[in-house]
Order: sequence, then C-alpha cells, then structure tokens
Amino acid sequence: MGKDAMIRIGIVGSDNSHALAFARLANVDRVLGDRCRVVAISGCDRTQTADVAEKGEIATIVERPEEMLGQIDLALVVDRHGDLHAGHALPFIERGIPVFVDKPFAIKLDDCQRMLDTAERSGSTIDSWSSLRFAPSTEALAREAAGIGAIKAGHFTGPCDFESPYGGPFFYATHVIELALRLIGEDVTTVTAKRHGGSVGVLVTWKSGAIASLALLKDAAYHFHVSLFGAEGMAAREITGGSEAYEEALKRIVRLVDGEKALSGAQILQPIAMVHAIEESLRDGGATIALTPPPEP
Repeated sequence: MGKDAMIRIGIVGSDNSHALAFARLANVDRVLGDRCRVVAISGCDRTQTADVAEKGEIATIVERPEEMLGQIDLALVVDRHGDLHAGHALPFIERGIPVFVDKPFAIKLDDCQRMLDTAERSGSTIDSWSSLRFAPSTEALAREAAGIGAIKAGHFTGPCDFESPYGGPFFYATHVIELALRLIGEDVTTVTAKRHGGSVGVLVTWKSGAIASLALLKDAAYHFHVSLFGAEGMAAREITGGSEAYEEALKRIVRLVDGEKALSGAQILQPIAMVHAIEESLRDGGATIALTPPPEP
C-alpha cells in the first residue's frame, strides 16, 4: 500500500493492557497522525472488549478475529496467554496480512514454527518482540554500552511469576530475556537456572565469552534494571515501559505493512527457546542446558 495511505489496524485480545495502550496512541493521541487507525477489535470477554473499544475509540467489535478479514491492513495479536496467539494470528497470516504478535510469540515451539512457515508461504510479514526491546531507555543504554568496550558480563532484573495463569514464565520472562539478547547478543550457548522461593536466578553464557545473571523475581517491586560490564567501563540503567515504549513499538509495527520487520524468524524464536531451556534446567535440578545460537539475520 502507498506510504500515505491510512493503515487500518485490527486488535485481537482485549485482556492485555497493551490493547488499550496501542488503541489510545493511534486513535486518541494520534501519535502517528493519519498514518494508522485501530478500526476493529475482538476479545474473549465482551465487557472488557467493549470497555477497550470505548476508551480507545474503536468503531467495530467483532465476535471472532476472522471477521476482521477484508476490513484491516494489519493485525495486532495481544492476548495475555501465548497459547492463544497461533490460533488467532494464523487466519491473517494465511491471507498474507502483516501481523504483529505481542510477547510471547507463542508458548509451544511448534506453534511458533507453524506461524513462521505459514508466513513464508503466504508472503505475510510477521514480527514479535517485547516493547522493552526498543524502548527509549533501552536504546539509551545501548548507546552508553557502545562506549564501554566488549561486554564481558551483565545483570538483568525484572518481575516474573512462574505460576502465572498466562503461561507461567512465558508471560514475563521474555521481557528480561529480550533485554539480554538486545544488549549482549543473540549467540547464547547455555542456560542454568535455580529456583529460590518464588523467584528464579539464571546464569546465561554467550559464544562471545560474555556471562550474565537474570533475576526473575516474583515478590519484588515492578521494575526492570540492567547493569553491563565491559572491557573499558560499565553502564547501568532502569528500563522503563509506558507510553514512550508503546509509541516506539507502534512506529515499528506499522512498518510491517511496507515489508519491514525488526527481527528475523530465528530471533523471534530465541526468547521462547530460552524460556523452555530455563524450565528444563529447573526440572533437572539446575542442569546446564545447551542452546544453538540463531544464524545471523
């Protein structure tokens, strides 16, 4: 479609705060002007969906995601539970419609691969990542990290409930993991996890020689923080989400209509594979689990 044409967005899933955040940015605050508008939404809870539609000024509510076909140019799948993502995204992917799937891409690796394979056949441009990966605070830390030499170690902290009804650690661990991948690199070689109470500590190693600890905390205050230690210095910063992060995410998401995606298929799969490795390590009493680094995008 033309660069100046308005992109009609459909949102699938109203139980996630991201649904209202994206709708308000596009329709109410109009941060991208006339470039895009959320025109339809579907959700499992009618009351909640109606509330998001009213507050986000979304004109159309549909019972099933497939009812948006023919009405939208871009689909955003934002259900809280990752097990819903493949079923909700595939009708659009099969038709070649660009799709953004909020984190986690899915929970089952087979579902992840099915979406990627279907997109390859249909020509759909799909992407999936945490809004923290490209948040302004993350970008600021990345700029600082560029001046401290090769990263040797890092510490990443954030909230995570391994008993979450929305897929356990997949719902929030991906935030912390994506920060580590964004700031240290994709070439992860091993993961070793240990549980203490409701929280989990993870030791991650990279092919580059870097090591990092991930603190996935159940009962701590809601904050994300990163410390990086390089050959020539160190950098640290709290990573913040909110409207600035969502606005940056929306800017990247609408580029899918023009065939531009932020991550390769292998990069999309990497955080999901790492959560599975963490779970495997915990089941095996803290065993070290090897991972195969994804190919260069």
